[in-house]
Amino acid sequence: MNNTSNWLVHDHRQYDISLDECEMAADLGEWKNAKRLFENFVMDLKLHMQMEDEVLYPLFINENGDPEGMISHLSEEHDYLVHLVNDLSYIIKSNDFDHFLESIEPLHTAMKLHNEHEEKVFLNMANQSILMQRDLIIERLKAMQNKQVRRDWDF
Repeated sequence: MNNTSNWLVHDHRQYDISLDECEMAADLGEWKNAKRLFENFVMDLKLHMQMEDEVLYPLFINENGDPEGMISHLSEEHDYLVHLVNDLSYIIKSNDFDHFLESIEPLHTAMKLHNEHEEKVFLNMANQSILMQRDLIIERLKAMQNKQVRRDWDF
């Protein structure tokens, strides 16, 4: 899921699709499949956030500073997303679709808002120096796939 060909937004839309697939499986009562899809979503999201937290965010701060705390705010949004995913990880175990639906909607909304915000920040802060480092940045993003996740996910 973490395609580095579009390295500034790296498949944000795919995460929405993955979560939709999980929701559809739960709606059909296919809880085993829903849980598998959710686990895959979480694994991919962990890597995605780690790539941003450890490669892209520091890069933008190094190149541009953190004007108006934009990058810090993006990191805080990651914390909120982790909280929502953590909650959903417990709720999905109950096989209660209504409760699951009540919990997945805020995650969908928060992810959509975060992705739009992040893409806007990245595109506004992507100066020539960053664009010239594209190949190096992509290598760093690829290297993240074998690193331990630093962010605490509580599950």
